[in-house]
Amino acid sequence: MPGFLFKGWEFDLAVRYLRTKRKNGGIALIAILSYVGVALAVTALIAVMSVMNGFQGEIMGRFLVFNSHADITGPAINNSGRDILLARIRTVPGVMDAAPYVESSALAESSLTGVPVFIRGGEAESLKSAGIGGDLIAGSLDDYMNDSVLIGEGVADSLGLRAGDQIVLTVAGGQSDALAAVRRPYTVAGVFSSKVAKIDQTYIYMPLPEAQDLLGKGNRWDVIEIRVRSPYHIERFAPRLKAAAGKSARIEDWKHRDSVVWGALKFEAAAMRAILFFVTVIAAMNIVSGIVMLVKNKARDIAILRTIGAGKGAVTRIFLLAGVLVGGAGTLTGLVAGATIVTFIYPLQRGLETLFHFSFAMGGMAYLPASLHIGETLAVILGAFVATSLCTLIPALAAARLEPVDALRYE
Repeated sequence: MPGFLFKGWEFDLAVRYLRTKRKNGGIALIAILSYVGVALAVTALIAVMSVMNGFQGEIMGRFLVFNSHADITGPAINNSGRDILLARIRTVPGVMDAAPYVESSALAESSLTGVPVFIRGGEAESLKSAGIGGDLIAGSLDDYMNDSVLIGEGVADSLGLRAGDQIVLTVAGGQSDALAAVRRPYTVAGVFSSKVAKIDQTYIYMPLPEAQDLLGKGNRWDVIEIRVRSPYHIERFAPRLKAAAGKSARIEDWKHRDSVVWGALKFEAAAMRAILFFVTVIAAMNIVSGIVMLVKNKARDIAILRTIGAGKGAVTRIFLLAGVLVGGAGTLTGLVAGATIVTFIYPLQRGLETLFHFSFAMGGMAYLPASLHIGETLAVILGAFVATSLCTLIPALAAARLEPVDALRYE
């Protein structure tokens, strides 16, 4: 049924015009091509943006496993009441874990060579809650105890090490002499693979007491690491964390700490959305040529309609509705096709890999990740519909300005 803005006879006439097959018209063919163009553009926009959302979620998810969602620093984490402070932070709604750690740069050596690394001292329980245990490719967290470390896959490859081997760590300073270098051997308890090059090639984890002793920090903490249930909305937790930590505490969330990474991902997503939306607009502009030709071929009909009393508004609505029907049908088809591709992306990927003997897997991912966001999908549908409607409006207004005398002059 037509909408309340259109009368029944206007809707019927618009549909009849789209179905015209006169030799000098070809309107049906142009309408079909316009419909296919809009449908393909919307399908591509939904599918590509869903895959980009999936990749962004996968990358940031792996990145945040090995990095805190928020850090608390300042005098408050090393005063006499820090254990009470830590317990209070853990009770904040939405906080999954809060744990202290220390960190420092160091030199890691094996019998083959040495590489610069970044040491992070933290307890095994905090690593388990972060999900690092699931990223171990060798060894076990059960062996993560005194005189043992976890190393990244890149560090292991550079030094030629595996679980059970010995690694030597050298840091500047120590408890006895701040200017002396401290060099100690440790056992590799496990090797992890985050699929993030920066982390795999530089990070080494060790138990908190071992790290404090190696770095000469005594019983001090560098940071309290916070992990929340919704890291993408970490800014919502800031007021509650500030209230729990106290005025002397400083809070920095991962979006500020890693603003370059977060900004780059947002810019890439925004740029891709804009580019693909322009593709949709270009596809919608095909409708203009179809409606222009339709107006030209129906000049005599327009004159008759105007003569029998149809106003300019009625003529505008007829041709506007013709374009809206094509654009709307293409948009809905694109929505169904795009959602289908995203839903069944894994079997589709496997079929294409079998057909073309090519693997889409990358970065350790067995399949292309895809995440269909409802709000983003609705924005795509609305944008495509508005674009097709605006493209149709121009020739529809031109049809309404056609006077009966001018239309019948050459009939």
